[in-house]
Amino acid sequence: MGVHGVAATGVRVRAARVDPLLADRVVEALLLVGLPVAHGGHGPGVHLFATGSADDAGGGGSGGGTGADDPERWPLTLRWLCSARLEDAAAAAEAAAGAGSPWPRTRQVVADSMETALAELLPALGLSAVRGAPGGPTRVGPAESAAEPGPGLGPGQEPGTGQEQAAEPVAVAAAVEAAVRRSAALAGLPLARHPRAAGVALAGCVPDPGAGPVVDVAWRPSPQLPATPLVSTAVREAMHHAIGSALTACGLRTSWHRPADSAPHLHATADH
Repeated sequence: MGVHGVAATGVRVRAARVDPLLADRVVEALLLVGLPVAHGGHGPGVHLFATGSADDAGGGGSGGGTGADDPERWPLTLRWLCSARLEDAAAAAEAAAGAGSPWPRTRQVVADSMETALAELLPALGLSAVRGAPGGPTRVGPAESAAEPGPGLGPGQEPGTGQEQAAEPVAVAAAVEAAVRRSAALAGLPLARHPRAAGVALAGCVPDPGAGPVVDVAWRPSPQLPATPLVSTAVREAMHHAIGSALTACGLRTSWHRPADSAPHLHATADH
């Protein structure tokens, strides 16, 4: 490679650049889902960068036969950045070759969970997405066909959270809420702090006899997320599984409750 980005053959090499129109569409989709965006690579949140750029070094590997490393088909790459605390702890452990440290594995599980969810839910929002290899990033490209935008929620409507509303609300135990808050903060996930806020949402539920306090944990998207079944179901299912894996990896005590007459619920309990 010669100076000023000119190869020895005299052919100028074009640096990978983010398509601004595609990036805007992805950011809009992420905000509808309720996910934070890591602008400039400052997390926590979803970091967007051009496929094949310096940020993409070492992130691709084999596309698993999907062509996921083709920057023409997949010009944008997404990575999940955890909290600074977790990212720094994992990086320090890797630099010190600390084989016994749990932090690199914790970061990897959280990132894998969130990046898999992105690949699953973005197509429902009019984008093409693929995750070609285990541990590889999520690649994004324009939709292969134009997607018909779904209607937004009407005034006063609440987005689905995957939780059933009890006839008489049960208070969320402070100890369980604190445990969820710690794990969510480590993973880089926002908490839904009021009924119309996006993020990890909690709802109190009646524990089994003799058991300690328990809460239902689910993901609440933005109220502006289209209410069409295709979109709402894709977001709910992808994020429900992602936050279950991510929060568990960050130390939260969780279990799946599978009632016969409704969708599975993610339950969380306080640390012992």
